[in-house]
Order: sequence, then C-alpha cells, then structure tokens
Amino acid sequence: MAMLPYSKLKHSSRHILSFGIVLILTFVFNPRAYASTECKTLHTAGAQQWFPYAFNEFEGRLKATGIAFDVLTLLARDLGVTLKIETGLPWKRIESKLDAGELDILAGNYWNQARSRKWLITAPFAAEEVYVVLSPSLSQTRGTDLSLNALAQYIGVMPRGISLGEKFDSIKSNLNIIEVKDHDKMYEMIRRHRADYAVSPQSAALSHLNDPENDGMRISQSPISSNNVHFAISAKSKCASLFPEFNQALSARFKDGSIKQIIDTYDLTR
Repeated sequence: MAMLPYSKLKHSSRHILSFGIVLILTFVFNPRAYASTECKTLHTAGAQQWFPYAFNEFEGRLKATGIAFDVLTLLARDLGVTLKIETGLPWKRIESKLDAGELDILAGNYWNQARSRKWLITAPFAAEEVYVVLSPSLSQTRGTDLSLNALAQYIGVMPRGISLGEKFDSIKSNLNIIEVKDHDKMYEMIRRHRADYAVSPQSAALSHLNDPENDGMRISQSPISSNNVHFAISAKSKCASLFPEFNQALSARFKDGSIKQIIDTYDLTR
C-alpha cells in the first residue's frame, strides 16, 4: 500500500490518528495490501521423480510438472503473484534453500515434526499411501503381506533425504535401509540383487512397476503408512506473510472442486 506524501497530511493529531486507524483496518481486512508489496514472486521447487505430485519431464528442456505444481500455479494466480519454478535441484538442496529463505515454497511434502518446527506447513491438498515394493525372489518366498518387522532381516532402499511420513521415520532406524539418489536407482538395485525391497509412495511405485524391466516385482498388499501431502512455506521467506491467505485460497479451491479436477487428470488407479 502506498502512503500519501507527508506534506499532504494535515498536521493535527486528530488526522494522524484517523490515518493510522484506516491503515490498520486496511491490513486487517485486506492482508494482501501488505503482502503484495513484499511478495511479488513465489520461488518454488519440488521432487524430481515423485509421480504424480512433483516430477521432471524433458520436452526440449527440463520441465517440472505434477499435481503439486498444477495446484500451485492455480493458487499463485488466485493470490496475484508470479510463480517461478527451479528445476533439477536435489532434495537436500531444496531443503537447505527453503531453510535459508532462498526458496519461498516447497511443491509437495509430507508433514513431520522436524519440518513443522522450521517451515510453515499448509493445509493438505492430497493424500498418498506409502508401500513396499518387493523383489521377485522376496515376493515368491515370502508373499506380499509382510510387516515392517519382517523386513528387518532384508536390505531395503529408499530415496535419499526424504521423509516418508512420521510413522515410517520413527522405525527407519530399525531397518537396514540404503538411501540412493533417486527412484530409478532403487529399482536398478533390486534388479541387480543389491536390495530386496524399496519403500515408495504408491503412485510412484506403480509407475515404475509398469516398466517391463521391473517385471516380477510386486507391491505389498497393505500400505505401511498413509500421509497427507502439503505445501511448505519458508519461515524466512518474504512471502511468509501470505501463509494465512494461501490456506484460504487452498480451501476455496477445494470447495469449488478445482483441485479434484487437477488430480483427476492423472491416472492414479491401482
């Protein structure tokens, strides 16, 4: 909000007080009046292989796409800000940039206590279940109904640095888990008999199991955890003041069915 030049204000305490009241009421009833002067662009990034929420495609150039980016594009338009997407960042780099305020918003993540202490976690916009993908030999000998305790004697693999939800994070230390760069590497390790199983969000797992080279791998009968998918705004970002309004816009788009329409454009059937 642009303030009037001081010379045009009448020099009386009465008028100064009136101006101050109007200014305060403007911010109370129109929070964007302040936010719009501070936050013009939302800088975002997301996972590179988390289908269908945040993943990369190559169409002449690297392009970040997925449900999270589609929803975020819609909400940025509602809020009157420009969305700028950074591509090709590894997950750990994304987290460090969000911690420092060098990124304004993370396009998709699961809630956990550590994140909630340092980031502003929005209301959820989707839900995702986490499953175990079993190697051909493990599924043949043990079936597809294995508990996490039963997996402790085998070698597992998961993407490096990510959280797969509070429940899984709490028992991860009891498992023999190798962390690798990306999802493709997980399935390569299973094919090369260097891992017995992988831990993955359901939709991402199913997209890989459709690949003929992963024939024989099986997904577990039951999920090991179920998580809501959120956005996360950096507490150090100049766009942090948009947090209440962002949640309001998110809620409005839930109610009008826009977010469901976006999700429905992706094939998420098992």
